[in-house]
Amino acid sequence: MGSTLPPMITEPQEGIFRVAIPVPLPLRFVYSYVITLPQGVLVVDLGMDTPEARDVWQRASETLGLRPGRVWGIVITHFHPDHIGLSSFAQALWECPVMMLEEEKDTAYQVFTEHLSFSSFFTQHGLPATDVHVLEEERTWAQAVKLPPVIQGLQANTYLGDLQVIEQKGHTDHQLVLYWPSRELLFTGDQVLDRITPNISFWPDADPDPLASYLTSLKTLQTLPVKLALPAHEALIVALSDRIDEIVAHHHERAQQVLTRISQPHTAYEVAQSLFRRPLTPSQWRFALTETLAHLEYLRLRGQVTCITTDAVTRYVRLTP
Repeated sequence: MGSTLPPMITEPQEGIFRVAIPVPLPLRFVYSYVITLPQGVLVVDLGMDTPEARDVWQRASETLGLRPGRVWGIVITHFHPDHIGLSSFAQALWECPVMMLEEEKDTAYQVFTEHLSFSSFFTQHGLPATDVHVLEEERTWAQAVKLPPVIQGLQANTYLGDLQVIEQKGHTDHQLVLYWPSRELLFTGDQVLDRITPNISFWPDADPDPLASYLTSLKTLQTLPVKLALPAHEALIVALSDRIDEIVAHHHERAQQVLTRISQPHTAYEVAQSLFRRPLTPSQWRFALTETLAHLEYLRLRGQVTCITTDAVTRYVRLTP
């Protein structure tokens, strides 16, 4: 089928189709995977709910023969809008279950039905009170996602046909990746990307040490025989273990960069400003701040940093050896 495919669809391996779904983000595309299994077709991740994305899925469904009865299920790797946003649309289109890890499913319903506000959290960590843009962005993406009434919860270390469900932490608290042992393929979601490092963020009422959880999770992936990794953004990865080594080295280097900037007390926002000197969009600032917090908390929990909260504002400072 490969020679007749339209430009938005490629076939990296026999029976596996990679569909480029446009998203209004700097990365431009989410790559969804249509996997042919004996039980039927499994679709992994979907994109954001935009007219352009819906149009791509309508055309891809015609090209690949995706229809009710043939599509076995939809797997969402994690709750971020560029992965789960089209879940209601796709479920109605193919009349099949939507699945994700049980705990991640609970997070999705909390985030997108309760419309949580993080205003006080951002203020606590130094975001100027007048900078409402980040908070407006947070509300916008939360309100744009409409979840299916029912999402089927999966358990880690179970199988969907030939595919093993593996839990990975850090990018979210309960992201899943899919491993195909007999073909040595790994569908990595956002856990490992080819060029950029996935965002690792600290959020209230979530993993208190997300960076450590991420680094530990990556080590488990390095134990798997993998010939090809298929991520949700950017290029396919042919040397997964080497790429993981690069990501781990980056985070250790970034932790040291953070440490050098807090000989005096600073808010996480002030530290982020010194790390990210290029212009950032509101959404990018939100992630820059929370990723800086992930590194600060990683250092604090290892006794290298302490934090001081005065007048509801938290500042971090390096401890003298």
